[in-house]
Amino acid sequence: LLALQFGFQPAITSKFATGKLITSSAIIVQEGVLKVGFGLQALVLSSGLSHIKSWTFTESLKKAGIPAVLYAVQNLLTLLAYDEIDGLTYNILNQSKLLWNAILVWIFLNEKFSYAQIVSLLLIMSTTILVVTDPAKSDHQNEAKSGAFALGATYTLIASCISGIASTLIQYNLQKLKRNSYLMSAELGFYSAVTLILKVAVERQLEVGDGLRIKNKGFFTGFDEWSLLPLVSTSLGGIVVGQVTRTVGGVGKAYALLTGLLISTFWHSDEITIRLMLAVPLVVVAFWLRIQTKSVGGNTAAAAASHRHDDDDAGKNTSSSNGRRRSARIRNLAGKKARER
Repeated sequence: LLALQFGFQPAITSKFATGKLITSSAIIVQEGVLKVGFGLQALVLSSGLSHIKSWTFTESLKKAGIPAVLYAVQNLLTLLAYDEIDGLTYNILNQSKLLWNAILVWIFLNEKFSYAQIVSLLLIMSTTILVVTDPAKSDHQNEAKSGAFALGATYTLIASCISGIASTLIQYNLQKLKRNSYLMSAELGFYSAVTLILKVAVERQLEVGDGLRIKNKGFFTGFDEWSLLPLVSTSLGGIVVGQVTRTVGGVGKAYALLTGLLISTFWHSDEITIRLMLAVPLVVVAFWLRIQTKSVGGNTAAAAASHRHDDDDAGKNTSSSNGRRRSARIRNLAGKKARER
């Protein structure tokens, strides 16, 4: 499911919920509402009402407020990017968020990186440069009048930078502050929706942007029965990522995203340029290096746990053996005293 969502999401959104047909703010507000619903359902089913009963607005706003605003801005830029570039180009450029996330995690969470992870990040940087400076892609889109490639790439790179910052904040809340992931997903959806509602309200008063468009045509203008498909897909995406990470770990998640990238490659095969052909295997190698690094870490941890288990067993066996020897000495001494009497 995660691979399919990752591979097809840009194409689905461009087809059924493009910003040229529906106001971007309306799309994100409804995505936020769906995220709240899905997140709360998953939270109640997984852990009952305990997290909801202990929830406070002040703590929630402190932990999820800033990431939610960042994600609202990122989602606006992403929708703008979908209108200008194809899904494969977006998926490749969007991996630049890993660079920002790695830098911020290193600075604020003091995480160290292996040589393989550094090489992986350098490869992602190389693919970003390859795609952004692709003259064939730019010329092709200009001839087809299907969008401004440079503008779409700029939207994607800015959105990726914001995503890297938001991901670092969320990672800190989930790992360091032990925030429940389902609750966090619902909170992000709620505060993102509120942010966009306030934006629309201000624009409505100023008679500009989405606010003016909604004022003239209505909030649901451009929506039809198919518009829910990309909204539900995006809303469920975060929950699916959390479940994949929880059940099969980071390695499984990396394999799913790699599969999604290959799906996107085949889907957009008619739009592939020479530089995109070079970029795809570079991203594959970068993912592979990340997978190998996590696999080695997992094996090391397992080996260490096994080693500790063996040590514990050895300690138990040694203690048991010593106890048996002491018991035997006591019995022999008792027998000798009995014979003497």
